[in-house]
Amino acid sequence: MKSRAEGCDMQQSAYLLEYDRRRILNCADTFENLAAVFSEMNNGEEDGAELADRETRLQQSMAQESRKNYAYQMRQLAGMMADVAATHVQLIRLGGRQEKQIVRALAGEGIFVQDIFLLRGKEDRLEISVSLCTKKDTSVTVEEIAGYLSVLMDIRLMPQKRNPYFIGEEPVSLYFEEEPSYCYMTAVSSAIKENEVVSGDSFSFLEEDGNVTMILSDGMGSGEQAAQDSGRIVDLAERILEAGLDGKSAVRMLNTMVEASGDENHMATLDMCRINLRNGECHFSKAGAASTFIKRGPLVEKVESDALPLGMMQQGTEKGSVQQLKDGDMVIMVSDGVLQDWPCGDSEFFLVQQMEMLPVTSPVDMANLLLQYVIGQCQGRIRDDMTILALGIWENEND
Repeated sequence: MKSRAEGCDMQQSAYLLEYDRRRILNCADTFENLAAVFSEMNNGEEDGAELADRETRLQQSMAQESRKNYAYQMRQLAGMMADVAATHVQLIRLGGRQEKQIVRALAGEGIFVQDIFLLRGKEDRLEISVSLCTKKDTSVTVEEIAGYLSVLMDIRLMPQKRNPYFIGEEPVSLYFEEEPSYCYMTAVSSAIKENEVVSGDSFSFLEEDGNVTMILSDGMGSGEQAAQDSGRIVDLAERILEAGLDGKSAVRMLNTMVEASGDENHMATLDMCRINLRNGECHFSKAGAASTFIKRGPLVEKVESDALPLGMMQQGTEKGSVQQLKDGDMVIMVSDGVLQDWPCGDSEFFLVQQMEMLPVTSPVDMANLLLQYVIGQCQGRIRDDMTILALGIWENEND
């Protein structure tokens, strides 16, 4: 039975959560209103546009486009805030015999638990919040604590990213979540253009909030400048995704940034594949990128897009596609250089044939063998930077 003090604490926590939720919603409304104001300013200028001279019309057009972009970004911020505010978290105090067993078992390892809660929120995901410390002159890792809790609670748990790695005498709050349904393995194989010392391609594998994202960018040209341009795009894409936006929104924001720079010599492509490790759903977002391939057993499916590179896309033309991945599937992403300058012609057709023929299940083997095959088809010449990313997913085994 709950004590009166515990009941008051829970009521106070609920009140504070509701208070914060309302403040976030007020901020979201403010950004939404500002977006509406920018849109109305554009509508008001249309009537007088025909009377203005050519230079004035050009300036008005540029100003209208900038306001459209600002309005879009503010609506994105408003949507993110509304999503956060709409997230309902159920706070459950463990209590009873199970909590006593956990406290006693961890104390035997020199770990002293002060509070432990279950949090059930978005997508019915289960999270564990634990406040604890260790005895004097003792430290344990957050991975070790995740292992202890997994055994004691009979749930496969993993620490969230922002936990400290080592825990000592100072009390700290740690957060753990259920292990996702899928695990994954990644690989990359690349070759630098002849007579260059660095690749103009940049890539990243980003894991955040139960998702893993493959990001690949090909800078215009080759060498150091292309590497800087593509590296900047990959870095910004990571930051946008970590802020909570989806792939389509990331493409649109990056296109706006590159377009605003006004330098056509610093454009780059963007290729993103974001996989939800809880349900296997895979979202593709492309801007001027080569086709991506999904290998399932002996069959290969192609994912393509006709979108232009960043800085050249028209606003509102961003497209994406969704595929459902299954146990054992492999996603293969390539830069433009992999498919260019094949003497035999239809490079995509022959590359797909080779993928279907390779009986490998390891992303490392797939990436390496494909790169060897491509270089062989190009008669040993590397006339452009080549990058191949491969990612395989498998269902986690239930112990």
